Amino acid sequence: MSDQSIDERLSAIAEEMAVLEKQRLDTLAEIGEKAIPELREKPELTELIVKANELTEKICELREREASLLEEKERAEKEERDRIAKLTCFSCRTVNPESARFCEKCGAQLGIPPREYCTACGTMNQPGMKFCGECGTKLGESAPQ
Repeated sequence: MSDQSIDERLSAIAEEMAVLEKQRLDTLAEIGEKAIPELREKPELTELIVKANELTEKICELREREASLLEEKERAEKEERDRIAKLTCFSCRTVNPESARFCEKCGAQLGIPPREYCTACGTMNQPGMKFCGECGTKLGESAPQ
């Protein structure tokens, strides 16, 4: 992986795309100016069309790279949220070290939500409730994906 962060690489792609978009628009404007007086094909018009097509291809490639980086960033952020969630105590919401099996603050077993904890919205409900008082999800079921 590169020394640059995903945000830095996304920013660089956005800047490069903006430059290419401007070049493309300038090229299309130049084509228009040269095509107005005479609509027959001219060698300089053909060259400009080729240049505009090349710029369009580069923009498409950058958009694909940008989409790929955004997906990579989203995956990494989800992995980090999932990692933190596994370390967070359901009872007292303390984030524990990765080696802990029990919460350092309250002693609850990590990774096992109490029946009263709503896995859909995160609300801690009163003991004995069958449905979450906040969102109505049946307690003791996994959160919808």
